[in-house]
Amino acid sequence: MPEWLKKERCKICRDERFVRYCLRVNKNLGWQCCNTYRSDGKCPSACPYTPHQAEGSNALPTVKSDSRTEFLDWLDKYLPFWIHTPLNELQGRSAYELSRSEDGKERLLTWLGKFAFQDNGIIILLNKYLNLQLPINKEVTVHPEELAKQYLNAVIIQDWDKVLQFHTGERQIEQEYFDLLIQTLMKHPLLPKVKNQAVINAGFTAEQTQTFVFCELNHKENWTFIFIRQNKDWQLLQTVWGTLQDYYVQKDEFRNLALLLSNHQTDEVQNRLRHDFEVYPLCPDLYYYEGLTSLQEKNTEAAEKDFQLALILEPDWTEPLFQLALLDMQRKNYVSALAHWQNILQTQPQDINVLNNMGICYLGLEQKEKALQIWQQALQLDPKAEIVKKNLEHLKNG
Repeated sequence: MPEWLKKERCKICRDERFVRYCLRVNKNLGWQCCNTYRSDGKCPSACPYTPHQAEGSNALPTVKSDSRTEFLDWLDKYLPFWIHTPLNELQGRSAYELSRSEDGKERLLTWLGKFAFQDNGIIILLNKYLNLQLPINKEVTVHPEELAKQYLNAVIIQDWDKVLQFHTGERQIEQEYFDLLIQTLMKHPLLPKVKNQAVINAGFTAEQTQTFVFCELNHKENWTFIFIRQNKDWQLLQTVWGTLQDYYVQKDEFRNLALLLSNHQTDEVQNRLRHDFEVYPLCPDLYYYEGLTSLQEKNTEAAEKDFQLALILEPDWTEPLFQLALLDMQRKNYVSALAHWQNILQTQPQDINVLNNMGICYLGLEQKEKALQIWQQALQLDPKAEIVKKNLEHLKNG
């Protein structure tokens, strides 16, 4: 188990979570206390978290950090030492010394301009300590760790509208469903009680398309964010009251729910869902399985709400849309059902079931020619589709 998953406290401050052993003081430290020590450059080289400077390769040392938050904290502590250090690249003068005159500042800016600082956080700190005007890249994507902190800061002040927006983006939500989602957040056993938060660890997939941010809430609780890259931006995929491992095992839980439903064990499904909604708040899959449970219990009104909530949280997911279309067909609400099938058809253009159901909707709307056309289209894709053949035969025989 990684040290940062344990809930032991730092042996120096007794406040933050212990994340690593320190060779310098022979104690288990949190990363903030580690940064306080290693910022002076006097830690033993044997420690993998000791900063290392490669001559001429960069303006700043290379330093191992478990998150961007940790790195910027280290840099904030390190720069007061660094700016006064004579540098060979500056002919033995320090960055601070050069920053005190216009000619020196121009020389310093020219030197710093040789390096690619891709993180605005670095540029902001250099400007802070040297009174420079290095340009800030306004097009830089908001870092996932910053998004996680914004989310939790909204939780702390109980700005539930803003919290929900992380899950739904700018999409318009009907008031009924908006209220249901807000109430879910407000009734969560942990979220309304959050008073403080800290980023402990973060990491990216090899393709840089997904990332996790692991946090500690109230000096005690594990909380994990999963973000995915959409074009240039990072968007929240899921939150987990737990660790990255809890995120990965949820697929097993979904399979368990599906198996229980196949055996009509709806009481057990409901019991598991109560727990699952706490661990995976606002998870669209859970709303989907709750909707299937409601269908088995003949509660179509509750089922519709759950499928709608699943779609709000994951708009491109076809399974809840499929269920909503079937519910509309049962109620003979063919206009709405047809709209659902047409949406599904955009992503599943060769789905025989979708085409067949569209034909039934056209027939229900007394548009026989369109029903005939769509069923013939289905048979071209699958000449053996018996259900379509039967519907065509019924249509032709009147």
